[in-house]
Amino acid sequence: MAIGKSLAVAILAASPCIAITGSARAELPPQFTVWQDFAAIVAMRDFPERLGVVDRIERIGMGRFNIYGGNCAILATVVREPAKSPDGRPMPGPSRIVRVDLGEKQCKS
Repeated sequence: MAIGKSLAVAILAASPCIAITGSARAELPPQFTVWQDFAAIVAMRDFPERLGVVDRIERIGMGRFNIYGGNCAILATVVREPAKSPDGRPMPGPSRIVRVDLGEKQCKS
């Protein structure tokens, strides 16, 4: 009887902690999101027209890449949004790529 009572007390004590956390987020590990971001950058058709031949793509932070061609570079930022249910409310799950923003072309003289 004492075990059942202490279990009930433990469950009641933990319930406010569960209620406070509210929304949960379940993101994929970084090695997956980095490859998704890289694939989104490579799939873009805008920067070869603006930059010419691409020499290299360098990751500089989460969702941020420098794209180099010759003496010029463009900063590309991958924009993600959290997972949403069909009715638009946030829900646990991996984020999705919404768009890729390209900065201005920066050239060394």
